[in-house]
Amino acid sequence: MKQGLEGLRGPTRALFTDLDSTMTTAGHLRSDTVASSYRLRDAGVEIVLVTGRPAGWGHALANIFPFTAVITENGGVSFIAEGNGYKKIYGVPEANLSELRSRMRAAAHKALQMVPDARMSSDSHYREVDLAIDWNEEVKIPRSQADRIVALLQTQGFAASRSSVHVNYGPKGVDKSTACLAVLKRVFAADASDLDDFVYLGDSLNDAPAFALFPKSVGVANVGDAWALLPSKPAYITHGSEGAGFEELVARLLELSA
Repeated sequence: MKQGLEGLRGPTRALFTDLDSTMTTAGHLRSDTVASSYRLRDAGVEIVLVTGRPAGWGHALANIFPFTAVITENGGVSFIAEGNGYKKIYGVPEANLSELRSRMRAAAHKALQMVPDARMSSDSHYREVDLAIDWNEEVKIPRSQADRIVALLQTQGFAASRSSVHVNYGPKGVDKSTACLAVLKRVFAADASDLDDFVYLGDSLNDAPAFALFPKSVGVANVGDAWALLPSKPAYITHGSEGAGFEELVARLLELSA
């Protein structure tokens, strides 16, 4: 694995962070993790949430927590703070959504026939661009079966990846890195050549595109569960897993900004 956070240098304008198994611990947001996010914001470091969770969650999270932007559905729908609210931005043309959803539902039917113990995620009702098949949240199936679903969805022409809880799939060309780039340009006037002041934190396969994009990419310790399969790996690893790893990184960023 890569080096610990002692090699990470500042300053930092913004932290881009995954949610599930990165900020959450055993599926829940601990009070210490939430407090860490506020301390970081209060120190002048902005936070952008980057999650596979649905647009419906994103709108709520954007209004509850101190996030400058919330990227949902692995880049499919983003909410960016503007004025007193948030502007909603799609990763695909809205005119294509109806036809896309029809093809995605047909692909899900095939996947669930192949792996009948899987099921559509309970948050799929609140999704607009991607869909999710639950493999490790409300149902538990072997990781190998989840990977079979990923492979099938890819043969159907979709971008598909496994998170710590779901198999997310949607249109090709849309992922966490494309949405991060859009936010970087719109909010921070930055591009792929200007990322020295930004940090990305994640834990799973669907974070790989962002690990590849950000030179200062960090994995919480449980990224080791996906390490062998990650096509792009984080440059730094926390000692702590899940929310403890998030808190560890925040402490390091606060130290660097002091």
